[in-house]
Amino acid sequence: MKFADIPGLRYEKEKLLSFQRQGRLPHALMLSGPEGSGKLALGLAFIQYLLCAQPSADDSCGVCSACSKTGRLIHPDVHLSFPYPSVKENLSEEFLVPWRAHVLSNPYLNAAGWQEAIEKENKLLNIPVRECRNMLKKLSLTLFESNLKILLIWMPEYLGKEGNILLKLVEEPPPATLILFVCENKELIIPTIQSRCQSLAIPAFADADIKFMLVKGGLKEEAALSTIILSSEGNMLEALKMSQDQALPHVENMIKWLRLCYKGQAEDLISWVEQFAGQGRDYHRQFLKFGLKFFESVLGYKIQATIDEGYKPDEWKAIKGLANQLDVEEMQTISNLFDDHIYFVERNANPKILFTSLSLNVKQMLNHEAVKSFDIM
Repeated sequence: MKFADIPGLRYEKEKLLSFQRQGRLPHALMLSGPEGSGKLALGLAFIQYLLCAQPSADDSCGVCSACSKTGRLIHPDVHLSFPYPSVKENLSEEFLVPWRAHVLSNPYLNAAGWQEAIEKENKLLNIPVRECRNMLKKLSLTLFESNLKILLIWMPEYLGKEGNILLKLVEEPPPATLILFVCENKELIIPTIQSRCQSLAIPAFADADIKFMLVKGGLKEEAALSTIILSSEGNMLEALKMSQDQALPHVENMIKWLRLCYKGQAEDLISWVEQFAGQGRDYHRQFLKFGLKFFESVLGYKIQATIDEGYKPDEWKAIKGLANQLDVEEMQTISNLFDDHIYFVERNANPKILFTSLSLNVKQMLNHEAVKSFDIM
């Protein structure tokens, strides 16, 4: 991956390039940013730039042997580690082929998507002690083709206290070594590792960057573009997924579901839940996150008569109806329910139970009934 393949983030690219230009390459570098940001993509582009045989002033050449290998994540001097379902004595190498494929298909991936890709939803991801020891072993190897050994650790939040094993490595790495951490929740990494890394915060993507990637991917309809940009909030992962699924069905499905909740016909709601439950966890999460933005639009219209771009006239009719039906406190309660259920989705709650519970809660809100608690975990 080249820097040119990543939209925007001009300051962050320049900062990474300056490390090499000024001869101040840190021995340990931590790129942190929210889900769907360009942190992993930038890390991969930086690795390719460092190992490129013929780099320009601001990017790798993309055609030399080193670029070809780093671009496919198979360079022998680039070692990769990431969370995986830890059982018995297995190591991340067991999952290296699917991880490469998943990253190369979408370098803005998250842990939930990775877990679903390998169909291990019931196995918790982890970076166990034996994987840490394997990292030490990898960096003890001699250089094969370049003058720099690189260890990329994706999602080091999954290290936990086992990260203490890496402390001496991070503090005093072997010569010609770069340890590159790529994380979302920096605060979950033990402070002793954080303090020994040069840190660079990667922000969410700008709306223009999201639009550029969507148009590049073939999405041209302005209504769909506006809806995705509005809903994704700078999260490239969510934006690309919504473009593949098409964002507008989320609107249609949301309005259909809310109408079913309002009517409260048990048979119709159960039928909807049965069909929806088969869509997959990632789709469920997208639907709920879109719901949060949808109710922001409802709230905006109720308070200030604000109209967001991207909704069709009949969709605005539904938004106005909800604004008239619900008070501000009820909207906040529904948003809180969506937040809670995103959490449950990410922790593998049974989708039929989960969305039956949510449907009943929303039915109560739409009909101004007291919201009861349903135990779904």
